[in-house]
Order: sequence, then structure tokens, then C-alpha cells
Amino acid sequence: MSELDKKSRSERDICTKFITPALLAAALAEQRRIVAKVGELMAAPDVLESMLTTTRTTAEKLLAATTAKLAVSPSNPLHAA
Repeated sequence: MSELDKKSRSERDICTKFITPALLAAALAEQRRIVAKVGELMAAPDVLESMLTTTRTTAEKLLAATTAKLAVSPSNPLHAA
């Protein structure tokens, strides 16, 4: 584009051809970034719920194994009746 063409453009023409498209592109990029972040944050509760379920299952198994071990252990003071 020649120097004469640049100087002959109106402010409205410059806004229409350059500034508005740049702003729209930036806004779209920001929206995409926000959508990606929301998707990431929405996955976090599912991961935490899965971890909590696994922890509870492990705790229940540990309690059952400990209870079973105490119930059959000859060194358990409750067996010395």
C-alpha cells in the first residue's frame, strides 16, 4: 500500500478495515481461552469425586481387614476369656 493510500483513508475506513477485525479476533481468542479454562475447572470436581470414592473404598477395606485380624488374633485381649 502506498503512502498516499494510507493518508487518504478516513478514520472510519481504518477502523473498519483494521481495528475492528483485530478487536474481534482478540475477543474471540479470549472467549476460547475462557471456554477452555471453564472446561478444565468443570473436570476438577469429577476428579476429586473419583479420588474421594477411591479413598473411602480403601478405608473400608482397611477397616474390614483390621477388624478381621483382631477378631482371629490369639494375642487379642478379648480372646483371653
